[in-house]
Amino acid sequence: MLQSMRDNLKGTAAIIVAAFFGFIMVIGGIDFFTGASGGSADQVADVNGEKISNLDLQRAIQNRRSMIESQYGENVPADLLTDEQLRGPVLQQLVNSSVMRQAAMDRGMVMSPTSVDREIVQMPGFQVNGQFDQQMYLNGLRRMGYSPAGFRQLLEQEMVMQQYIGSVADSAFATRAEAEEVVSVSMEERDFDYLTLSAAPLLGDIQLSDAEVQTYYDENQQDFQRPEQVAIEYIELTPEQFAANIDVAEEDLRAQYEQEVKNFQANIRRHAAHILIEGDDEAAQEKVGQVQEKLSGGADFAALAKEYSDDFVSRDEGGDVGFTSGDVFPEAFEDALANLEVGEVSGAVKTEAGTHFIKLIEVADAEPPSFEERKAAIAARLRNAEAEREFVGAISRLGDLAYNAESLAGPAEELGVRVQKSPLFSRQGGAGITAEGKVIEAAFSPEVKEDGNTSDVLDLSENHSVVLKVVDHKPAGVKPLEEVKEQIVERLKRVKASEQLASKAASLKEQAQSGEPLQDLASAEGLTLETSDKTRRGGFGVRGEVVNHVFGMDAPKPGAKNLQQFVLNTGDVVVVQLRDVRAGDLSRQSKEQREALMEQLASMQGAAELAAVQRYLSSKADIELSSVAD
Repeated sequence: MLQSMRDNLKGTAAIIVAAFFGFIMVIGGIDFFTGASGGSADQVADVNGEKISNLDLQRAIQNRRSMIESQYGENVPADLLTDEQLRGPVLQQLVNSSVMRQAAMDRGMVMSPTSVDREIVQMPGFQVNGQFDQQMYLNGLRRMGYSPAGFRQLLEQEMVMQQYIGSVADSAFATRAEAEEVVSVSMEERDFDYLTLSAAPLLGDIQLSDAEVQTYYDENQQDFQRPEQVAIEYIELTPEQFAANIDVAEEDLRAQYEQEVKNFQANIRRHAAHILIEGDDEAAQEKVGQVQEKLSGGADFAALAKEYSDDFVSRDEGGDVGFTSGDVFPEAFEDALANLEVGEVSGAVKTEAGTHFIKLIEVADAEPPSFEERKAAIAARLRNAEAEREFVGAISRLGDLAYNAESLAGPAEELGVRVQKSPLFSRQGGAGITAEGKVIEAAFSPEVKEDGNTSDVLDLSENHSVVLKVVDHKPAGVKPLEEVKEQIVERLKRVKASEQLASKAASLKEQAQSGEPLQDLASAEGLTLETSDKTRRGGFGVRGEVVNHVFGMDAPKPGAKNLQQFVLNTGDVVVVQLRDVRAGDLSRQSKEQREALMEQLASMQGAAELAAVQRYLSSKADIELSSVAD
């Protein structure tokens, strides 16, 4: 899995990820949008005149790190998450996104205001209980540092880029000949039999001299290398450590609740549907007149939306565009909606998107909750706020307390927390906190590892800080013989056992080649003959070893069998006879399997074509990388 992760950060996959990255960032609600910072003087790249700042790059690196950690959890090797490892691929994806977005804009691709609004309303990050929440939206933009207008512009750019990507990738197709070729190899079947001569019964009788073990150790020391390792003691601070010991008084809860009620303002949310007629030409005006006439005649609004609306996103839902608190849609739209009664339909309302007929479906009035409903949440908020204050205070004291401390026991006692210790770990990191890049970097720094100093306070996240000392250090080198002797003895015994078994295996193979049934030979030796028909590639463990070897054998001639012997990793020796090989046949697959395969091949072809377009656009673009990115 880890090698797959490394591979996925390179090559074509990286290009495809790069093309989609900007749009994914927006839809996912992550606080980064390519080229949006605009305020950083540290420029890392210029793409056809569009600047990419160092702030853009640092945000993108953090987002990529978060995505990897979210996907793979604690199993991610620490070296995959360092700035040095991520900087190059992430900068390249920013450049790729810029090139693709510019290509889309140059080709005149646009996104209607209604589509952009619809996307915003549907973003999970701006919803409460499945409904768009205006305050959540504004708070989110404020936290990310964007105005509503700026956010909409950036989202529109990313949606246009996605539209361009789709126009390239979705146009690809696969031929039946290509599918037949893939199935011929991937669905190939082989029939074979095999017997196994086990090394285990021989191991107890095999004797090894100390000289043999020493010689193997001396000649194979590359197999017994130990990386440099350290073990640390550390103090870890989080607000949760302090929150558990904080009590909140009833009067404080009451006071906070009364303040909430005092500040509460009823928030009216209106549920709307619309019929949109785009354009202002004669055909559009005729269409507006038809809709107006049918509405006046009592026609069903949802049915008219499906028939006439140019908003392809909402028309199949009867024109339903969800809830608004007054700031989601254009001003004219919101004003008309606010003047409707539930079930009423407006006249023609013009906005930049076109002409709307708007229906008010329902009105939701928010009322203040009771004290009992809010008590737990208020208590948690007050407790967390106090814990945050204690956490900040502890952080400010931690550096001074730990500075030049002989051990961390004293600072830990002073702060009311405990000292924790880690097992030995290498520069590749270990489990838990020793997988953190900052912890690894600090632990292996000369001033901490060699001089015995306490590290600076390391901020692993906004609410997670650590200080550490190295308590054990093992330099890189060869593991001592005593540590690996048992491993060497086991390995040598299995090698000798397989050598002893090789002659018996060769004899069995020769007899089978002479015409004696392998089943009879196995029975005479007290062995079990395993039969495997219609076998396909792959497998795990010993079975996987056997299958992989069989698929490397030449197909037998008609009426003949191909026999071979080979040694497994366990030292066991296998004699196998390959009886038949059949290429995969597309026509033998079900209709659903054929369709799925064609779709998969088309998707792969689309990815390849998209990568080719990306390379072409990049080759034609004027791209300058500054020294800040190096």
